[in-house]
Amino acid sequence: MTVPGQRIPKSSTPVLNEENALKLGIFATNLRGGVTLADVEGNLKGNWDETLRLAQRADGLGIDAIVPIARWRGYGGDANLGDRSFETFTWAAGLLAQTERIMVFSTFHVPLGHPIFAAKMGATVDHISGGRWGLNIVAGWNSSELAMFGLTQREHDQRYEVAAEWAEALKQLWTVEGESDYLGEFIEIHSGFSEPKPLQDPYPVIMNAGTSPAGRAFAATHSDLIFAGLTNLETAAEQVAEIKQLARDQRGRDIKVFGRGHIVCRDSEREARADWDRIHRELGDRRGAIETVKMNSANSQSTPFDEMKMEKTIEGMIAGFFSLPVVGTADQVVERMLELQALGIDGLALSWPDYDEGLQQLEELILPRLVEAGARRQVEEPAWPTA
Repeated sequence: MTVPGQRIPKSSTPVLNEENALKLGIFATNLRGGVTLADVEGNLKGNWDETLRLAQRADGLGIDAIVPIARWRGYGGDANLGDRSFETFTWAAGLLAQTERIMVFSTFHVPLGHPIFAAKMGATVDHISGGRWGLNIVAGWNSSELAMFGLTQREHDQRYEVAAEWAEALKQLWTVEGESDYLGEFIEIHSGFSEPKPLQDPYPVIMNAGTSPAGRAFAATHSDLIFAGLTNLETAAEQVAEIKQLARDQRGRDIKVFGRGHIVCRDSEREARADWDRIHRELGDRRGAIETVKMNSANSQSTPFDEMKMEKTIEGMIAGFFSLPVVGTADQVVERMLELQALGIDGLALSWPDYDEGLQQLEELILPRLVEAGARRQVEEPAWPTA
């Protein structure tokens, strides 16, 4: 436990320290449906009791982080999943006040708020948590959400230029004592001031998820870790190596690369694949997936719209929003996770169609095997009840 107000090195936080060779997080528990675009039994309802229960259970299991998706409206389609979602700063504050070890991130869309506002909110949550808060910076992609705020989408690479200035100004507010100016092309601050400073030294963990050239360049300069859009195992090792090398070559920095895994685990591979197909093909919200893919591809260089590959793209959207599929028995799931680690991935953010079932499997089947393989350390006593 930290002494109230005592600064701690950022490198000691769960996602950056040396405790576990393969970091694990849970993804998108703050919104209805999570990242399974199918209205199936066991899918997330998007209520507080649920999201707190999952956070406390993950905390007790020694999971390293929880990462939310920031949403302001649903995905449309038949189920309109994602329509219920918790704002991620206040959500993180609530979870961090009732957990002990796990990091909780907030996801912030750069066009929607000034860095002074984000600096103050972030420092507040970092103090509430004793230094366990992190920031996921999103340059902005959802035009229909931006329109709700009276904003117009910028051209792709310019969004990252704005985000770079935003991040520079934010870090200046977190690290410079007293007042200071920031005068950029897009961000201008006169006599900027923010106290208290965050507990993490020099400032909290920052991540982003852009894997386009502009997104990688942003990560090389500003992020401690990047969620890479890895959907193909054949190219994953090369992608991970390129991302890490770019940060070293351009900025002399080491960054961690996380992937995302969407899990269906059953007693046999046949059962697992049958359930995967049932959930993501038979019951998937195709209309919502198609609309979201079209909007995403129009505003992203990471998700191109390809009519020839449309069916696979729709399934990828339904099944974890383009996560890596992790399907099979417990042994096969662990084998896939260790394979990803061997490719250079430092951590995985996990999702399931049913998170309660997934965390139960994680506790009973997956984590013991990862501990035996040397990828995770044994958690002696859960910090919170796990049932």
